[in-house]
Amino acid sequence: MRASRSSRVILSGVGAVVATALLCGSAASVGATAAASTRPGGAHLDRALQAALDRRAAATLRPVPISGDSDTGPWTTGIPQVTSAATSLPSTSGRVASTDADLTWSIRASLFTRGSVPQIGASASGQVVDAVTGRVLWAKNPTTARTPASNQKIVTAFVALASMGASARLTTPVLQVPSSPATVYLKGAGDPALSSSQLGTMATTVAAKAKSQGLAAVTVVVDDSLFPEPTNAPGWKPEWIPHTVAPVRALVVDQVNVVDTSLHAGQVFAARLKAAGVAASTVRRGAAPAGATTIASVTSPTVAQLVQTMLNASQTDYAETLHRLAALRRGHTPDWAGARTNAIQVLTAGGIDQAGMVVNDGSGLSRTGRMTPLTAIDLVSTIRAIPAQNAVIFAASGMPTSGVSGTLESRYRTAPTSCARSAVRAKTGTLADVVALSGVSTGVDGRERVFSVIVNGVTSTDAARADVDALAATSTGCY
Repeated sequence: MRASRSSRVILSGVGAVVATALLCGSAASVGATAAASTRPGGAHLDRALQAALDRRAAATLRPVPISGDSDTGPWTTGIPQVTSAATSLPSTSGRVASTDADLTWSIRASLFTRGSVPQIGASASGQVVDAVTGRVLWAKNPTTARTPASNQKIVTAFVALASMGASARLTTPVLQVPSSPATVYLKGAGDPALSSSQLGTMATTVAAKAKSQGLAAVTVVVDDSLFPEPTNAPGWKPEWIPHTVAPVRALVVDQVNVVDTSLHAGQVFAARLKAAGVAASTVRRGAAPAGATTIASVTSPTVAQLVQTMLNASQTDYAETLHRLAALRRGHTPDWAGARTNAIQVLTAGGIDQAGMVVNDGSGLSRTGRMTPLTAIDLVSTIRAIPAQNAVIFAASGMPTSGVSGTLESRYRTAPTSCARSAVRAKTGTLADVVALSGVSTGVDGRERVFSVIVNGVTSTDAARADVDALAATSTGCY
């Protein structure tokens, strides 16, 4: 049996605090509690963490190891319409094994047969385990790290919720310096869901304010200084910018993929000001002065809703923004290095297996990112066991559902995998030569299985998807 978390994860200081917050399902207090841990008397946190880990290890056993271009479609442009499953999945916290007929052994035999087809070949890594017992049903090179494509978004979801909390919102303001009212500042807060309608609402308020000040025209300054000047992540192809993924800036409207989303947002805001009766003579980039005050503002959906959209629609730009915002919230620089450091710290605090892992971005576009099925299964199992994380990620509008929602809506519609329609909740992943799928399946025997399959070196995306889908369907025991 793989060593329990209590014996393989030893944390102290801030890391222990973060882990405690993760285990309790509340990340909103991470920052304040981390600061408190530096005061005298903070040493008790290690013992508290140990007790929490012991309780969780007893409640949810871990898998036993044995001796290996992003999702595309209409959801990749604009603000995606989230499609949802009929129901959410309840947390596995405290769950006991089903008393229904156990099909584990027949499923195991079928998995080994179907896991030997050519597309699940030498460049594939995968594993299927029983969610309650941790028993391995099938495995192929499970310790070999491969390019995970959008399966990386599961990491981003977990880290974002742990770092920011599910209920946090982002506020985008328009500011003005009382002594220089003819200049207004549109300040980016990193809200990936900011819409032109919201800019219109603020423009109406700002125009009324300007008119009351005797102004017929203003200068619009866009302030996107929350994030540093954008650069490409390691492993990104230059030709992906801006159509596959936009440069990561703190200001974007309607998720338009252009080279400079901040100036574009300023131009949209200027047009809305003009429609409200105030001309914007200039739109330029700059920083709002310290003395500027808010004259209008709008708020984002909750972090939970942003995470759900990212997962359900595999929204790459959402992922990259959340990747940086999570780092910023925990005191790291919101660049590639800071976001990577934050992700690793949060995963470590949660006791997630990271052997062979390489985090280069938040979306999984990076050709040089790496993950093993053991990491994916460990992460999904952890999410399922923490009610606050599970309630967001496996909500009806979160993780895609086979044949029903998101990037799995058009799959599992024909035989033989159609028998597993609605029974698989998983994150898809696709690059030019990568197909991945990681999540959970609910068996016809009432048992839940956790699985991850990551295939590199794909020559036919359709064929690889069919075989990966077949493995997930097989884990349900429906054929």
